[in-house]
Amino acid sequence: MLELLFLLLPIAAAYGWFYGRNSLRREELKGKAHVAKNLSSGLNFLLTDQEDKAIEQLLQLLDIEAATIDTYLALANLFRRRGDWDKAIRIHEKLHHLKLPKTQAQQIQLELANDYFSAGLYDRAEKLLTELVQAEQLREKTLKLLFTLFIATHEWHKAVSFSHDVDKTDSKSLRIAIANMRCLDQQKPLDAFSLRLLSQQYPQAIRPKFELAQMLLKQQLPEEAAVAFKAVLQQKPQWAAEILPGLAQCQLPSAEWYQLLSQLAHKNKNITATIFLADWLVQTGSPAAGEQLLLEKLQQKPNIRLFQRLLQLRQITEPEHRAALHSVEQLVNAYLETKILFSCRNCGFKTRQTYWLCPSCQQWETVEPLSGIDGR
Repeated sequence: MLELLFLLLPIAAAYGWFYGRNSLRREELKGKAHVAKNLSSGLNFLLTDQEDKAIEQLLQLLDIEAATIDTYLALANLFRRRGDWDKAIRIHEKLHHLKLPKTQAQQIQLELANDYFSAGLYDRAEKLLTELVQAEQLREKTLKLLFTLFIATHEWHKAVSFSHDVDKTDSKSLRIAIANMRCLDQQKPLDAFSLRLLSQQYPQAIRPKFELAQMLLKQQLPEEAAVAFKAVLQQKPQWAAEILPGLAQCQLPSAEWYQLLSQLAHKNKNITATIFLADWLVQTGSPAAGEQLLLEKLQQKPNIRLFQRLLQLRQITEPEHRAALHSVEQLVNAYLETKILFSCRNCGFKTRQTYWLCPSCQQWETVEPLSGIDGR
């Protein structure tokens, strides 16, 4: 009898294990059915435009099923795109309080900061973003959103404090942004020495070089100003329309000035440089050569501004037709006064004045002089 009892023990243990396993499986299936029921109910609320009830129903599932985080993130982002920031915030705040893996928790924190920024809660957004800057995988995205926030509040001095974090990234746009915001920081105005250092630290940006050149010109240091102006031209020849008037005041040697204008006019096909070169030829006693240059460029590629300057030259060389030519010039001038001068290469924003920061897409140094038939 005792031997029989020992034989029955393994069978009893196996039965207990089997029954317990089935019990756990039943509980798991029951839980999943509850989740599915609540999820279905939440979706029905969404479909019937009862969004508040839908959010309450779906948020209840977070405590039961944290594996569906991506679904909630997608839903919150949908609300944010629609402008329902309060709903997005509620979802992201609920997710933010869950115990999740570090990477996932940081991503949710970034999304919540984005919600706060979109809703105008800048202080809350700044606090979350400042904490996230040290997260290597999200550093670039965090800094871009943080800088967008500082642009909205004009707190340039706060942006400057993140210079070292910008240097840890490979982002060209962030480097250009920090250079521009340092130029705007009134708490620490930049002198010529500081602008030189800033130009060397962030060579991608042209604003420090441009402001350095203007400052040196005002300080009556034309040779040093010319170096800064030429550095901008070398980097951005399309900016010749903005640079050449200042560079002309630096009184470069005649041969150097001619060589610079020739390169910009012929190699870079710059309109303003062509006009300056034609004027130089006229001033050095070769009006016919200046007129011929304009004619050749117009034949290669029509441009209204080259035609305008040709009309002005013809009034000098053909005084008998001055009245008629002047009338045509006035019509051309009226036409050009209506034309845009700058366009953002990033978003296409068009304007007649220059901006270091595009008013449309909020990108730095993307608004550039236009080319083409009306370009400069």
